[in-house]
Amino acid sequence: GIKDLGIDEISEKKGHRYLTLVTDINKRRVIWVGRGRDRAVLKKFFCWFGKKRTQRIKCVVIDMHDPYEAELRVRCPRAKRIYDRFHIIKPLHLAIDKIRCRLYKELPPEGRRYIKNSRFLLLRRREDLNPKQSVRLEELLAVNETLNVAYILKEDLRSIFDIQNSWLARAEFRAWKRSARESKIPELLDYLGMLTRRRFGILNFFKHRKTNGLSEGFNNVAKTIKKNAYGFHDWQYFRLKILRQCGKL
Repeated sequence: GIKDLGIDEISEKKGHRYLTLVTDINKRRVIWVGRGRDRAVLKKFFCWFGKKRTQRIKCVVIDMHDPYEAELRVRCPRAKRIYDRFHIIKPLHLAIDKIRCRLYKELPPEGRRYIKNSRFLLLRRREDLNPKQSVRLEELLAVNETLNVAYILKEDLRSIFDIQNSWLARAEFRAWKRSARESKIPELLDYLGMLTRRRFGILNFFKHRKTNGLSEGFNNVAKTIKKNAYGFHDWQYFRLKILRQCGKL
């Protein structure tokens, strides 16, 4: 009965050692844990999962990790690949931070005081700011048009992902891309190029409204298991611990 999958990775130990977790989104459980985050680890999963069950998969939610996507194209080409909204918006946050750093270098010393230590003001949700932070943010946006435009576009994109109507969300997304293109801000133009390359996974999100929030939650549980045990020498034992607590065994 497994039709929708979520795929995400968790750090196993220092040195870029990862485990890949595959979750059954509908039954809210981890069904498989493998070592690594490349195509080979997903190949092992699909060999274990079986060809018949793979053919029944309708949706797979992933981050924008190219090895995962490459293997999914081969193993289940008919399944809808959906990008998690967090991983779509995160590169925009990085772009805004690059804008901030560039402007800081370009401005004279007296103009830098508004931008200094403003990173989290620009990246946090407006509703999460306290009154003092809100006032400082308004002062910053009032004196810098480029940051003002970038901040408004960031907030607009976040609100688009909250629209439940699929047709309306896609229409608003196309309008947002036109606005970002008209801004002519280099960092936003680079971000638009990424959106164009990844457009199918993004549009599938608006249609199916599935996220990897469940996988992220299981990742936090796995981190807690590792922390309580002060780490594991045997990754297979760590795997069994995850499956027992997150797999409803």
